[in-house]
Amino acid sequence: MKKDFKVTFWGVRGSHPVPGKNTLKFGGNTTCLEVSIDSVTIIIDAGTGIINLGNRIVADFFSKGGKPPLELTLLFTHLHQDHTQGLPFFVPYYLGQSILNFFGPLNFNEELHKVLEKSMAPPNFPIDFDSSSSVKNINTVKENSVILLDTDDKKPQNINIFHNKPEIKNTSILIRIMNGFSHPSNGIYIYRIEYGGKSVVFCTDVEGYLYGDSKLINFAKGADLLIHDAQYSKEQYTSLPVPRQGFGHSTPEMAIEVAKAAEVKNLAITHHDPASLDKQLDEYNSKYKKQFDKLFYTREGET
Repeated sequence: MKKDFKVTFWGVRGSHPVPGKNTLKFGGNTTCLEVSIDSVTIIIDAGTGIINLGNRIVADFFSKGGKPPLELTLLFTHLHQDHTQGLPFFVPYYLGQSILNFFGPLNFNEELHKVLEKSMAPPNFPIDFDSSSSVKNINTVKENSVILLDTDDKKPQNINIFHNKPEIKNTSILIRIMNGFSHPSNGIYIYRIEYGGKSVVFCTDVEGYLYGDSKLINFAKGADLLIHDAQYSKEQYTSLPVPRQGFGHSTPEMAIEVAKAAEVKNLAITHHDPASLDKQLDEYNSKYKKQFDKLFYTREGET
């Protein structure tokens, strides 16, 4: 029997948080996505949006008796600050009942564990990464890996696709990885999560290529939901005195080009620029729906 496959946006901003009355509709927290399939929770990125997600996870856990383990899978697209800055305030990180399975890329030839350690090392934060009570399983993964979970077993497997063929069952959740190179200066990971014939692709901090990103188009082919960065308007991207070309982010036109070529069913625009307030994002949403009917601009808290 197939379980629910839900996607919830907990942080949809890029660069830095933007609290205030002009961002209440779309939200001001930085990148964090929750994918829940039955009792399996997969989290992509740990921007400030992960703080509210952590509070909800812990409240749910204790409302059901708090019986361990509380097992979560966390995927990092890359290790820039707006994708990690919420982790020190993620309550499950401090709980002895938690098992946190981290997956992410090498960062300038440093393993994921080392980069996360540095992000919380004094004087950056008063608590060392390894000193909290949770169990932490940290995996540096490559494009030749797939991550396999199961709705009957939350413990993920890291499988090298050239050495082993993943055994797919009706209860299997498969996470594929694509390495994108358009974001300075170490690239990013794009994740495709598949379960029960449905798929979602999370593609943030990417910049479009002339004639479309062929590798991404193939990776996202036929997805039910493509979540794509479009931080900059066309005007911001090209206009002086500071054109954003080369900053590693896309425009809505670039995202739509990929969505059409990949024949995805729905397109979610995310990683909103901090300067784009609710009024502007509403206008963009109306404008670009005319170019791709199943497009929407992501809002914090939306499922």
